Amino acid sequence: MSSIRLRLAATVLPVALALTACGDKPDDTSAQAPAPTTASAPAQSAELAGIKVEGAGTEKPRLVLPSTPFTTSGRGFRVLKEGSGTQIGGQDDVSAHYLLVNGKDGKQLDARFGKEVVGMSLSDETLQQAIRTAMVGQKAGAQIVVAIPGKEAVGEQGNSQLGVGPTDTLLYYFEVVDAKTPLTKATGTPVPPKAGLPTVTMGKTAKDPATFAIPKGATPPKETVVQPLIVGKGPKVEPRQTVRVTYTGATWREPGKPFDHSGQSPQGFVEFPVGEGQLIKGWDKGLPGHPVGSRLLVVVPPKDGYGAQGKGEAIKGTDTLVFVLDILDAK
Repeated sequence: MSSIRLRLAATVLPVALALTACGDKPDDTSAQAPAPTTASAPAQSAELAGIKVEGAGTEKPRLVLPSTPFTTSGRGFRVLKEGSGTQIGGQDDVSAHYLLVNGKDGKQLDARFGKEVVGMSLSDETLQQAIRTAMVGQKAGAQIVVAIPGKEAVGEQGNSQLGVGPTDTLLYYFEVVDAKTPLTKATGTPVPPKAGLPTVTMGKTAKDPATFAIPKGATPPKETVVQPLIVGKGPKVEPRQTVRVTYTGATWREPGKPFDHSGQSPQGFVEFPVGEGQLIKGWDKGLPGHPVGSRLLVVVPPKDGYGAQGKGEAIKGTDTLVFVLDILDAK
C-alpha cells in the first residue's frame, strides 16, 4: 500500500501537493478529537451537491462535474454514499482508493484504484485539514468528495508544471477501504533480556528518549544483532512495506547519551519504507520478519550503520550503534 505522506518526500505528484497543506497552520485539536456524533458532525458542502460519480466501485470511476470551470468558495466535503464498516476516529490510519481532478477543466491529475490503495494517517498534522474533517466520523465503505482550494495545495503562485492555479479547486473522490487505530507502543509477549547485550530503560513518556546500559566487560558484536524485547501479535513486517516506529538511538561508546529519538518529531513517531535502501543496513535487514507490536533491541556495527565516515559529531566511524524501536504499524 502506498503512503500519501511518503509520496511527498519521494516524488512530486499532485496527490502529495494536494494532501499536504501549503502554509496552512495545523489544527492540533482536530487530530486529537473523538469521532463526532451526529449532532456535532461538520456540515457537508452544498456546493458539491451537483457532483456525481460514474463507475463507483470499479477500477476506473469518473467524476462528473455539473459544469466547468467548477470552483467552490473554500474547503468542503460531501458524502456521496454512507459506509457501513468501521467508524473512523481522529487518530486512525485510513486506507482508501482515490481520484484527483482539477475542477477548472475536469482533468484527472492522479488516481489509485484497482489493487493499489493509499494510506492516510489522520494524526499527521501535515494532512490537509479538509481531508481530515471529511474522514473523521465516517465509516469504511463511504464514498466522499473533498474540495481543496488550489492555493492551499500549491500556494499563491500556483504550479504551472502540474497545471494547477491558485484559484482552481481540486476535487478528491475517496472510496474508503478500511480504518484502524494504530498502536502507540509495543504490545505483546515480553522476552527475557539476553546476556551480554545492552539493557534498555524506556522514557517516562513517548516523547522522552530511552537510555541504555552496557554490561560490564561486554564487547560490541561484529555483526548486527536484532533481539526482541517484546514479541508483537500483529502481522510480520515485509520488505518494501512502509513501517511506523518509535525509536531511540545511542552509541555503544556513550549509551546514556541518545543521538536521536522519534519523540523529537511532531507526531512522536516516524514512517519509512523498509528494504529499499533508504535506511542503514542494520534496519533494512533487521526489521522484516518481526511482527507489528514488537519492541526490538538492534545493535549495529559500523559496516551496517554509517560506515567509516560516521555521521556528524555524535557518531564516529568506529561507533557501534544501539537502538530500541517499537514497531507500531506496517502497510
